[in-house]
Amino acid sequence: MIHIVFGSSAAGMLRQLLVSRGLRQRVVDLQDCLHWGPISSGHFQSRGAWLDEHSPCELGSHGWLDEATAKFCQRVEADDDRLIWVAPRCAAELSGLYWFLAQFGGAGARMVIADYHLGGWNEAPPTLGMLDEKAIGELFDGTPSTWDEQRFPRDRWFGLMAEDALLRIVDAGKLRSAPENSFDDFIWQQVPDRPTNVRRVVGNIMVASFDLENSLHDDFIIWRLRELFRKGKIRSEGGPPRQVVDAESVPIIQRID
Repeated sequence: MIHIVFGSSAAGMLRQLLVSRGLRQRVVDLQDCLHWGPISSGHFQSRGAWLDEHSPCELGSHGWLDEATAKFCQRVEADDDRLIWVAPRCAAELSGLYWFLAQFGGAGARMVIADYHLGGWNEAPPTLGMLDEKAIGELFDGTPSTWDEQRFPRDRWFGLMAEDALLRIVDAGKLRSAPENSFDDFIWQQVPDRPTNVRRVVGNIMVASFDLENSLHDDFIIWRLRELFRKGKIRSEGGPPRQVVDAESVPIIQRID
């Protein structure tokens, strides 16, 4: 059996669960967050180049995406006994799922769908990446579903590619394209009106976004902060906001009212 997960945090927790139970089952995770950025070309190499330009990180380029995705596909193709994990409230996971279905289909696959309350939660989880080992175990011990093509149509990804948007969100339980600036006002309001370390700002925005229907990832937030900087809505010492390794070179940003 191979477990297919659309997020590294959830994949790591699932691996931990399998080890603790003495189960020798493989887990593969799609490491790219496909709910934002270009998808129309279908090529991860060009997508990585776009991410390097719009959400740069000093850890290195996004050139690894192409190779990592190719390895993901090879591992999936090697095992027909597939268990797909998804939290349908999460745009990143739904995007990954629809991309997966476009490549491989869902015939014969089983699914763990986190669309119900788990122990310790008063609602369905917004993402599998927020769950601890106990919650992952609760999902694991449930009865998997078969792929429902009406609920998760295989051709949905092709429709999203044709729409050629740079953002995809969950709206009323469905994944749809959205304007790239959909969260700009929310992000701008979270930036303090005093000089603040960009890492702290990004972390605070991520936490605040848990109250939204769509939680925001750090790389996406950096992209939108750069756009707000370009539009003159925030100040940033040392150039546009970016992800950095050296704590001494972390950009300092401030909202402009």
